[in-house]
Amino acid sequence: MKKLYTSQDIKHIDRCAADYLKISSFELMQRAAQAVYSYIQHKSKVLIVTGVGNNAGDGFVMATLALKNKKSVKIWSLAAIDKLPVDARKAAQIYCDGGGKIIYESPVELFTCIVDAVFGTGLNRKVSGDFATAIDWINQQQCKILAIDIPSGLDANTGIIQGSCVNADTTITLLTHKIGLHTHSGKNQCGALFLETLNVAETIYNEVACACFLLDHHVLTHQKFNRNENTHKGSFGSVVVVGGHDGMFGALVLAGKSVLRSGAGLVEVVSNNAQASLISIACPDLIAAADINSSRLLSKSEVLAIGPGLGLNQESRDVLNYCLVQNKKMVIDADALTLIAQQHEFNGGVVLTPHPKEAAKLLGVSIEKIQSDRVRYSLEISKKYNAIVVLKGSGTVVAEPSGTTYICPFGYSGMATAGMGDVLTGIIAGLMAQDFTALDAANTGVVWHALAAQACHKGNCLMASDVLEKAPEIIK
Repeated sequence: MKKLYTSQDIKHIDRCAADYLKISSFELMQRAAQAVYSYIQHKSKVLIVTGVGNNAGDGFVMATLALKNKKSVKIWSLAAIDKLPVDARKAAQIYCDGGGKIIYESPVELFTCIVDAVFGTGLNRKVSGDFATAIDWINQQQCKILAIDIPSGLDANTGIIQGSCVNADTTITLLTHKIGLHTHSGKNQCGALFLETLNVAETIYNEVACACFLLDHHVLTHQKFNRNENTHKGSFGSVVVVGGHDGMFGALVLAGKSVLRSGAGLVEVVSNNAQASLISIACPDLIAAADINSSRLLSKSEVLAIGPGLGLNQESRDVLNYCLVQNKKMVIDADALTLIAQQHEFNGGVVLTPHPKEAAKLLGVSIEKIQSDRVRYSLEISKKYNAIVVLKGSGTVVAEPSGTTYICPFGYSGMATAGMGDVLTGIIAGLMAQDFTALDAANTGVVWHALAAQACHKGNCLMASDVLEKAPEIIK
């Protein structure tokens, strides 16, 4: 898994990288600009918009490279050259000495590519004034937009938009991945994302402690997926899924079928409705019970998944409390998260799967607060409840109480539809029944779920049941 860093960490990594390469900070800037320039070297007419930091220096070096290669290039500077940092000012002077032209207001001609070199990873305030106007102008242009390191206006730590933000077609991030590129609005603003390490050795990154990681396909090769042939259904665990109250059978069935799809041996779905027995007719793979006291598997099951379609009335609360005292491994989702809010701490082996609204209730804060720093607040929930937390959304975050977090780069906006969380709950619960740790089940389940959704190729027409059917194709 790739390491993800904060903007504070990145400053130290920059210094370590220059020391490792035995070059000056200006030479590191030149190397970075050369790497980014390779992505636009075939563009015939380029506008580079520069700001006030060292990102501007990258832009000026790129412009100098374009001049040397006989390309049409122009710099639109949003700051006076004498206000730039030392390295950026040096790069600007070299560009001007080579015959480069600088303009200080938006151009009227058309370009084949615009390079965003306005702000870097250090931005920590709202974009306003001429900078906001320039970013809005960039976003209105019809040509391709490439961002250096991070789209200007995007917070590198949180992925929130600081007032205005460049909507890039391509982002070339340098040296390391940044947290904000992969969660909240980051995925939307970056476009296609590429990393240029500038030939810096991996050992350099060990100089800075890292507590956040980018999940990848590797989690789908977990050793627990490898099975002996001499087995039976009891070898792969059993799960009881509790919910579907007051006729909300759909959520219950989706979660139950997802447990089976994940490879668990036995699944029982438990509702509060006498008609729950009909579930077994519609889906004979599932055992069904009309109330928690009639459950056949509860006493011997390894895992409880509770919440899909559970409801919020007193009966729902009573059923939840009954499940909690069973002292089993659990996945808690949906209405059950609202019912436990502010009043429970677990002893491990529990996964909570909130969306932002449910996460807000778990901490007693606003949804805006949760979304303002998804990594921080998922970690706060994890520590408060002593559980693994899966904070769903764009760039789903998995947090563990020890302080480590993981971000899933997969998935897309079409997953924002009813039942999608129920499928994820079932997958995670099924993996836990097969002896995955709660953390491994959460990380594997989140990636599996997101990749299955992408593989459906249904765009905005995606349904949760589509993901359920596509899931087997993802695990090779």
